[in-house]
Amino acid sequence: MQLFFPTIAVLPGMLPGVLSVVAAVVVSFVVITAIASYYRFLHIVEQAEDTQPEDMGVSSSDILRVQLARYLANCARKGSSFSLSLIRVNNPALEVRLHAPFTQAVKRSTRSDDITCVYDGQTVALLAEAEPDDSESILARVVNTVSASCPEVSSEMLRVGIASYPEHGLRGRDLLEVAQEGLAGADAERPIFMPEIVDVDEEDEELSKDTEDTEEMEDTAGTEDSASAEATPEPDSIGDEVGKRFKGWAGRRRSTMLDELTGVLKPSAVSSYMQRTMNDLRHKKKKASLFCVGVNNLDHIARFHGEKAADDILVEVSRILQKSVRADDLIGRHEKHAFLILAQSPLENAEIIGKRISTLVQQCKMVSGSKKIKTTITLGVAAYPEHGRNLHTLYKAGQKVLDHSRANDIRAYAVYDPKIHDSMPSKPMKSIKSVRS
Repeated sequence: MQLFFPTIAVLPGMLPGVLSVVAAVVVSFVVITAIASYYRFLHIVEQAEDTQPEDMGVSSSDILRVQLARYLANCARKGSSFSLSLIRVNNPALEVRLHAPFTQAVKRSTRSDDITCVYDGQTVALLAEAEPDDSESILARVVNTVSASCPEVSSEMLRVGIASYPEHGLRGRDLLEVAQEGLAGADAERPIFMPEIVDVDEEDEELSKDTEDTEEMEDTAGTEDSASAEATPEPDSIGDEVGKRFKGWAGRRRSTMLDELTGVLKPSAVSSYMQRTMNDLRHKKKKASLFCVGVNNLDHIARFHGEKAADDILVEVSRILQKSVRADDLIGRHEKHAFLILAQSPLENAEIIGKRISTLVQQCKMVSGSKKIKTTITLGVAAYPEHGRNLHTLYKAGQKVLDHSRANDIRAYAVYDPKIHDSMPSKPMKSIKSVRS
């Protein structure tokens, strides 16, 4: 019996070593699992274009989720819009597979950067960069091309449901639900259907009103039958639940679009929203002006007064910009110390706006703690249609004005003049792509 005592005495000292080994095994298992999942993800992405899902040991929905996640992340990084479309052929005799003529016809009718994959036995999913206003016309062209090139289907057989990012949602699951809703709503009269895009502010107001009406009705019912109300706990208002849920979603959506510091559009959202507005103005034959606004001296202010003071200056300049333009004009952050403004104003009014903004910033004593700091802005203006017919061209023109003024220490506004400003190198904004006017 005494032989066991030394062994038992050693066990407490071995415990930390055993725990370390167990911890190392657990961490190794987690790392190996993560690496295996990542390589499985890459394998699915690489094979998805050419291999049937069953041959990879996955389902069609897995393929779509992977492709949608990758596409969504890419477009969110670029700040561009895209559409998720479900294209269904109403012919039970026709099975939709990756290499089927119908699927290949859809693929040939789209651009090389668009993604086509099988959604189910009768449906193809299409991911394509597109503005909401253009999505239905793009899908109409795809439907016509497919029906003309694939003898197995006709345009009467095809139904399409469309969801648009970011208008219909910011997550793949939300977009897929909207696309399914659109597909369910498509019929012979309207074979291509995109559910209505709800304006956040309007919906917020309607829900708030509904909530107030619901509460008023409950108060009335409680007054008329107080005994019943006391005996039975009153359930939560449906309007309250819906309102809270929607406001939470609306808040998350706003937080993805707006810069926390200045309250204007984030750089990642500027391109998408300004492109959409520019397209709308062009279709309505309205004039517009793009302002490239650079805030001066911020590096100097940050060195001598601190980063907090520089942030306070940006906030105050943003406030002046927002007060100087109309509510339906768009303002967004650009670069580190710059803003972009897309105003629904002709060139002659843009000059007045530019002069007013420059003067207001120059005269303002901006407060940061106990300090009062002054600064200036440099502002370049390019107008539609005088200086370009799309946002990409206007941006390059306005940026040339801004760069020329900075290079020559001009701290005021200036309108694009090709004779003067085309000497500056062109700096296209990565997230603003050239689009055909």
